[in-house]
Amino acid sequence: MAYWLFQGNPKYYQVRRAIADFEEMPWLTTRYAKTMELGDKVLVWIAGANAGIYAIAEITELPKIRKTPPDREYWLDKTRLGTKPQAMLKFKQKLLDTPLLRQNLKQDPILQHLLVIRAPNSTNFKVTPEQWQRVQTLIEEG
Repeated sequence: MAYWLFQGNPKYYQVRRAIADFEEMPWLTTRYAKTMELGDKVLVWIAGANAGIYAIAEITELPKIRKTPPDREYWLDKTRLGTKPQAMLKFKQKLLDTPLLRQNLKQDPILQHLLVIRAPNSTNFKVTPEQWQRVQTLIEEG
């Protein structure tokens, strides 16, 4: 099992609304698609002014091109639809009201090293088991 961080950009996609509306949804896999496996765990990150972790999910379908994705109406930039593989994610926990914000994660001795904080220009990032566990601890601490 591997751990990932999938980033969504509100400039191109209504990320927050989609997380609220779906229990399971596709997510672009622009990197690492061939190494993802069913059951891999995912931190869902929303970019922007209030960037941070907004959900915890699991990969339930491996990445593939989806010609008619169920979230079509959430895309602001429709040119990206059906051109790159998407993994199907099932949300395990939504943190829309209590996200783990980048400004706080930058102060954490473990999570300050998340690649999305140091080099945020991508969609999919590897997460270490230690980083995954730290996020779980922060969520439990509330």
